[in-house]
Amino acid sequence: MEYYCDFDAVAAAIDNMLGELIREHFNDMPPGEIETIREFVFRDFMHYLATRAGIYSWRKFSEFKARQRLCIYAERMWNRLWDIASEWFALWKIKWNQRVRLVFSEEEFKRATQSVRWSNELDKVLKKINLQEVKLFVISNLIRIGEVAGVEQIAEYLVRDEINSIVERVGPEKAVEMYKSGQLAARLLERVNSLKNTSDPLLLLKFDFSRIYPR
Repeated sequence: MEYYCDFDAVAAAIDNMLGELIREHFNDMPPGEIETIREFVFRDFMHYLATRAGIYSWRKFSEFKARQRLCIYAERMWNRLWDIASEWFALWKIKWNQRVRLVFSEEEFKRATQSVRWSNELDKVLKKINLQEVKLFVISNLIRIGEVAGVEQIAEYLVRDEINSIVERVGPEKAVEMYKSGQLAARLLERVNSLKNTSDPLLLLKFDFSRIYPR
C-alpha cells in the first residue's frame, strides 16, 4: 500500500515553526501585521521547499501528488528543517525589505500603479495556456536566483506583464504559439535573471495589510 502523508498536519507544524521565527524577528510589530507577514512567510517557504524537492520541474503538474511529495520531503528533512528555515528566513527578511514597497493611502496606490495597463486581449491568452505551470516555472526560477519573498505575487506580475507585452506586439494567437513553442518560457527566464541586476521594489503593499498588489 502506498504511503500516505498527512499534508495538513505537516503544514501546520511548519507554520508553527515559522511563527516562532517571525515572533523572534518581528517582536515589536502589531499583531495584525504579524499575521499578514506570517501568511507570506508560510507560502514563500512552502514554495522554497517544493523547489528544493524538485517538485516544480514536473510536467503536467498534479497538486495532490505535489502535496504528497512535499509532505514526505518535509517529514524526512524534519530534523534539519529548523536550520533550513532559519537560514532561509534570514534571506527572506533581506528580500522582503528590498522588494516590498509600502504605500499608505488609496491615492498613493493609484499614483504608483497608474502606468499599469493590461490589454483587452490578455485574458484570451491566459485561458488557452497552462497558467499554473507557467507560474510555478517562474516561482522556481525566482527562488533559484535568491528571490524568496512574495514569490507568488512577483511571478503573477511577471507572467501577466510578459504575455501582455507579447499580445500588444503580435496579438493573442501568436502569444499562444510562443507559449507552446517554449519562447514564452525563455523570455520569462530572461526576465527573472535580469532581477539580479536590480534592487528595485517589485511589490506594492498597502499599509493596512489587507490587500497585496503586484507592481
